[in-house]
Amino acid sequence: MKLLITRGKTMQRKWFYRLLLSYMPVFVFVVLLLCMAFYYRWSEETKERIQNTNDVFAEHVMNVMDSSFLTIENYIVQQLLTDETIKNYYNTEGLTEPFIAYQITQRLNELKTLFPFAGDVYLYKPSIQEVITDNAMFKLDQFADRSFVEAAFKDGLGSKWTSERNYNQFIGEARPVQVVSLAKLFPITSAIPNGVVVINIQVGSVQSMLQSIKASATDSISLIGTDGQSFFDEPSRANSGQSSEWGKSSVISPYTGWKLEVKVPPFERASVMASFLEAWMLPALGLMLLGLLFLTYMTHRNYKPIEEIMIRIDRYTLKRSLSIGKKTAHDEFHFISSALDNLVENSHQYEKRYLEDLSIRKKYWFYELLDGQFSLSPDEWRQEAEQLKLPETFASALVMIVEMDNYQDFRNTYSVRDQQLFKFVIHGVMQEIAQGQQVTIWLEWKEADQLVAILYADPEKAAASIEYIAEAVKSWVSSNLQFTTSVYVGTEAHDAEDIGHSYQDALRAGEYRTIHGYNHVYFAREVQPSAGSDLYLHLQAAKSLAKTIRAAEPSWLTGLEAMFAEMRSEQLQRDKVLDVMQCLFNELDKMLQEIPEDADGRNLAKLSSAAMTDLTTLDLVDEMQSALTRCLAELVDSLGAWQQTQDYHHLIEEVKTFLHGNFGNPDLSLQYLSDRFELSTRMLSRVFKAETGERFVDYLIRIRLDEAKRLLVDTSDSVQSIAEQAGYMQVISFIRAFKKREELTPGEYRKLNQRS
Repeated sequence: MKLLITRGKTMQRKWFYRLLLSYMPVFVFVVLLLCMAFYYRWSEETKERIQNTNDVFAEHVMNVMDSSFLTIENYIVQQLLTDETIKNYYNTEGLTEPFIAYQITQRLNELKTLFPFAGDVYLYKPSIQEVITDNAMFKLDQFADRSFVEAAFKDGLGSKWTSERNYNQFIGEARPVQVVSLAKLFPITSAIPNGVVVINIQVGSVQSMLQSIKASATDSISLIGTDGQSFFDEPSRANSGQSSEWGKSSVISPYTGWKLEVKVPPFERASVMASFLEAWMLPALGLMLLGLLFLTYMTHRNYKPIEEIMIRIDRYTLKRSLSIGKKTAHDEFHFISSALDNLVENSHQYEKRYLEDLSIRKKYWFYELLDGQFSLSPDEWRQEAEQLKLPETFASALVMIVEMDNYQDFRNTYSVRDQQLFKFVIHGVMQEIAQGQQVTIWLEWKEADQLVAILYADPEKAAASIEYIAEAVKSWVSSNLQFTTSVYVGTEAHDAEDIGHSYQDALRAGEYRTIHGYNHVYFAREVQPSAGSDLYLHLQAAKSLAKTIRAAEPSWLTGLEAMFAEMRSEQLQRDKVLDVMQCLFNELDKMLQEIPEDADGRNLAKLSSAAMTDLTTLDLVDEMQSALTRCLAELVDSLGAWQQTQDYHHLIEEVKTFLHGNFGNPDLSLQYLSDRFELSTRMLSRVFKAETGERFVDYLIRIRLDEAKRLLVDTSDSVQSIAEQAGYMQVISFIRAFKKREELTPGEYRKLNQRS
């Protein structure tokens, strides 16, 4: 026991430290990352504020300079407009008197004392080539600044201050003064100048002002003239070898055109980091320490459940080792992993069994609904539907069947795996289309080739939604797959019992695929069976056709086409069409029994059962007609070939031709033909029956009544007239023979067929 307690405490400390150290580095890293991000953001904002302040300061310095130079210019302009001494000097012709020159010199000295910067002013009078400065009066050729003043008068230097230039009054002075100048033509208001007034400001005074500004408020400052040459440039003391765009502000004067560049002092840039450390580092460290303490406390508190689990795992492992008498490896993760794997596996097995049971139950109730044997009460179904995720109640529902066309070819073309894949695709597509129309759908593959769906739709939108779904499914399959489908839509159901009726209606609608073909949508409400359909008439037509085939008459193909056309017009269902064809084969079997065993026609007749079996695998009437035509054509050709071998074949052909041309003769009889063709009645009857498969009397009645039926439908002649045309002298005999063969009187036959 002591061993267990000691080992448990050791495991407790071990796993606690593991858990704590798992989060601690992440916490410290995240905090440091946040501090760095905060510092970066804070420093960027601080630098932006310093940059903005420096921009404002540079603009202020440039404004001060512009204001000073503008003041000088305005003051000089004012004096030129108001000072009588200067005005008289320019307006007077001739040489200037010494006293007047002295007065002007004194006036110019007074003017320059009022300048904000050190400088001077001189006047140039071109008419007498004379220059008066604040010191003396010069002839132009003796004045050191002659080139500038001449250029100012001739070319017009404009109203801009010049860049830095050399200036001397006396020729031969050793050190010229660096000045910036402004030349104003006189008079100012006249288009024709009389002279020039030149204002010179010493660059040194401007540099002194900028030097004082740089010493107190900037790291570096430079002033660049309009010619791009710098006449004041004081580089950074702290970082003279490097350049940085941050902290530098440039302003171009709109007045002088000069460019001023000012850079933030070094202590401003260094103070960004210093102020951050002073303002935020200690609080950040304090918060980090509090976070570490809180993390330790919460880890210790939340570790309790883990500690209990680890102790139990350790005890279980130790007890197991003691029970088997062998020390086993102690691996908590392996134990937990095994336990979780077993738990997940059991959960998956349970979920799988539950889903399988759910799928079986869902399919069972689906079949019960379709078969009309739904036995649950509303409350029981409500509970079942909740588990199956189906509508508990519905206002409108119907059954839709999607049947794969020509399923036999589908099976022969694709493997079983591909067939299942295609069925899965159709299932998914139909479900997706229904969901797109917001229609709840419940669908299952009820037969190998039939996907049956129950659709629950809003009664107001049911018709449009159902039609869209049916057409969309049919179109999608035909466009994207290598086969087609036909869709049968049942009638609307309002309760669970009606769903079975809707399913039966959908199946009945599908029976008309035999007539109308593949890749169509059949609605039960639209394809109702014809009220005038009578299978007996079609069976009689099949018997009559069998006689024509037995006689190998060329008209058999026309009779076959007419029989199928009649079945199509009455929309005869597939099983009834097969009944008619079975009747045809039965009649042929009976008629061909009289043919010798070794005849080709007899051998083909034996294949009628196999041909009938092949026909039952076909879905469409057109396919049945094509297959039956090929089969019967071979039979007729064989019978015709057999007839050619008979001794009396040509004679019987003449008799048949005579009968078809003279069946209206009421005296036509076997004796009549015996006399005409010089053959005994007994022999004629026997060879006629052997050749055509019919007795002479039956053959004559058939062709007479076939003509009578044609006249009844195509003309409006009276029954008596038609009887006479068909070879009956007594109308009563005609009616009796007609009703015996057609089960209808001539009048009833006319009404029925003309109405159709």
